[in-house]
Amino acid sequence: MKYDMNLVITISSPSEVLNIAQELMKLLSHRSLFLFVGEVGAGKTTIISKLCQMLGFPHSVSPSFSILNRYENEKGQSLDHVDLYRLNDETDLESTGFWDLFQQEKAWVMVEWSDRIADHAWPLDWSTYKVEIEILGSTARRVSISSLN
Repeated sequence: MKYDMNLVITISSPSEVLNIAQELMKLLSHRSLFLFVGEVGAGKTTIISKLCQMLGFPHSVSPSFSILNRYENEKGQSLDHVDLYRLNDETDLESTGFWDLFQQEKAWVMVEWSDRIADHAWPLDWSTYKVEIEILGSTARRVSISSLN
């Protein structure tokens, strides 16, 4: 199920990241793609880690150097966590098998630094949500969640 939405959540401390993760949980479907955008230190990895914990993937870490981490839980579900920070351009992904992730029938994919790839390049047949994080202060953040298709 896909939800058309545009939601803005403002948090004042890291303990409130749970609120964001709960909203993202509501959006999960068989093919869910979450595109995270925000500067270094905005909280992209923190939000993804909290969501992973809620889904039963307790040992998630940012794949900054490997580009992709796959997590599996006790229910046999998997989640692909991608970090495109070190990506120079889209051609860097061609040999990694990255685009093969979107051939899965049932998958959850979280992409940090998704703005390294144009919005129109993402698969159209997936429920796709952009999660934009703005730093308001040392611990305050504004998180905008919007559907792209």
